[in-house]
Amino acid sequence: MDNKPSIKRIQAAQFTPTAAVETKSGFVFKPIYGVIAALFLIVLVSGWYLISARSLIIYTNPIDAEVNLEGGFHLKLGDSYLLLPGQYQAVITHQDYFTLSSDITVSSQENQTIELNLAPLPGSLKINLAENTEIEVFIDGEKAQVTENLIIKDISAGEHRYTITSARFQNYSDTVIIEGKRIQQSLDVSLVPAWADISVNSLPEGAEIYADGELLGKTPASVELLQGDRDIVLKLSGYKDKTYPLTIKAQEDQKVGTLVLEKIDGQIQLTSSPQGASVTIDGFYVGQTPITAPVTPKNGMRVRFFKDGYQSVSKSVSVKSGDKIDLSANLPELLGLVRISANPSDALLYVDGRLSGRASQSLKLPARQTRITIKKEGYADYSTAVIPHPELTQNVSVQLKTLEEAKWENVKQTITAADGQTLKLFRPNDTFTMGASRREQGRRSNETLRTVQLTRPFYMATTETTNAQFKQFQATHSSSHVSGNSLDNDQLPVVNVSWVEAAKFCNWLSQQENLPLFYNFENDEFKGFNSQSNGYRLPTEAEWAWVARFKDGDMLRYSWGDALPPPDKSENIADRSAASILGVIQAGYDDGYIVTSPVKSFAANHNGLFDINGNVSEWISDFYLIKTGISSETEVDPLGPAEGDFHVIRGSSWSSGGISDLRLSYREYGNDRKNTIGFRIARFLD
Repeated sequence: MDNKPSIKRIQAAQFTPTAAVETKSGFVFKPIYGVIAALFLIVLVSGWYLISARSLIIYTNPIDAEVNLEGGFHLKLGDSYLLLPGQYQAVITHQDYFTLSSDITVSSQENQTIELNLAPLPGSLKINLAENTEIEVFIDGEKAQVTENLIIKDISAGEHRYTITSARFQNYSDTVIIEGKRIQQSLDVSLVPAWADISVNSLPEGAEIYADGELLGKTPASVELLQGDRDIVLKLSGYKDKTYPLTIKAQEDQKVGTLVLEKIDGQIQLTSSPQGASVTIDGFYVGQTPITAPVTPKNGMRVRFFKDGYQSVSKSVSVKSGDKIDLSANLPELLGLVRISANPSDALLYVDGRLSGRASQSLKLPARQTRITIKKEGYADYSTAVIPHPELTQNVSVQLKTLEEAKWENVKQTITAADGQTLKLFRPNDTFTMGASRREQGRRSNETLRTVQLTRPFYMATTETTNAQFKQFQATHSSSHVSGNSLDNDQLPVVNVSWVEAAKFCNWLSQQENLPLFYNFENDEFKGFNSQSNGYRLPTEAEWAWVARFKDGDMLRYSWGDALPPPDKSENIADRSAASILGVIQAGYDDGYIVTSPVKSFAANHNGLFDINGNVSEWISDFYLIKTGISSETEVDPLGPAEGDFHVIRGSSWSSGGISDLRLSYREYGNDRKNTIGFRIARFLD
């Protein structure tokens, strides 16, 4: 027997989840509690809203407009709204008004009110017009659209100014208040006529009456004419149109009375041989043939034909109303004898522009103004007008001038500059020698001999430029004084001017007369000159030497002759009156002036120039140069070197008293101001 213990097999039970074990507490939730909680929350929120919300009353015009608020929760309690502070939008609508959308701000204030006004929709206006006429209507100055029933639509509400116009009535203006809101209003209008009745008659009767091109009736008649200035025109066959001006005032009738009509003119068609004859009818000039002249019907009218160079012809004619008559006349030619004598003898004659052979001849010419012209190549034309006479012989004697003679005949011999200076014309055509011989007493090394030919005409001032003239250019300039003796009086020559200042004065003077500038400057730096300019400038050294020295083919040593001492009152130089302030003087000479003298105080030289030597030395346009060696070359119209360090000074001054510096060939140089140096002006002719 087996004694092993028996094993009991335990079967696993099928797993079944147990229900959760509820733990019981002191409160059991029931649905009613949720409802109560929700109600409590609603009451709580409502209470908060009622405490936080503000009262807003919205007044609208019109009062029955519908109000819609947007932008947040709100309550309407009667006429007021409860809203939390913040931004809202009110939309106001009404069927007769424009919808209004307005932003509203609700503040923290307890009670608030706003007023919102709607704009009425447009209205219309029906015009009840008493007159049957077309009209135009202007509202506030703008033309309105008017229907066939005289209705104007879409007029904005409010007061408007309207004007009604019609072609034959006076303008009607007034104001109207439009209610709008789609309402059609009526306006009764009666226009005032803008015409008057005008009674018109004519002699003879039956004339058509026109105004502004419109036929209004026949005389006698009463016609309506619009106000204003009007012309009525009466027309009747066989008579001239009659125009009568009237000033018409509306509704003020007028009687014009009887207007007498004139019969239509006759006509005379006038011709003559030759054509171009002048014609008078009964003494009244009517024109030149051929011409058709209207005339008042008349018997025995006097018609006269006349023309220069022809005998006049008179005729008598009678013309009836509406007649057209041809009248012609032959005018006999009148001739007069003209004898012409011309030199040169082979010159040609032109009569009224037609070549008529050699100039020296006798001609029978018509007795009228005739133009005679005599021509020859190389000579200036001669032209004159003659009126030959049948009973007289006229003589014409002509000496033709060469082109050169004619040219110079029309050139001014003197001119006046803008500052008042007088310049004299010079026409040199000479070859001469500048400088001085080595044997001449007082000669300096810079006076080398040069052969110069001058051909270019020029003007040169007859006097040195004065203080008064220079101060027109530079008002602050002072010529100063010497030992208490003034150099600054108006008529004294200007001194203490540099070469640049003198050249700039010349340019200024050119500008006053719109002449091309001779000198070119950049600020105060000289950059050259324009040799073709006819503007004002300083004289060239060759010009100065020619006007000062050249006389009858010879070159003067001194302005008065060939030897010292100078004759009495020759020029202003260093004399015994200036001995107290100068070293070298002409002890036997007294000119009466210690320093400078007024221009023209001494006689002019042989060329009519004053103080060309003495008074003050003069700036020259040329750069300073000393030519060395011997040259046979002839310089033609020299303007001096193109560049250099200094400029030439010519002529003696009030301080000159030595044998060297009194000579006309004396040369000096410099650029700077001195109380002994002035200038005179010049310019080329062309």
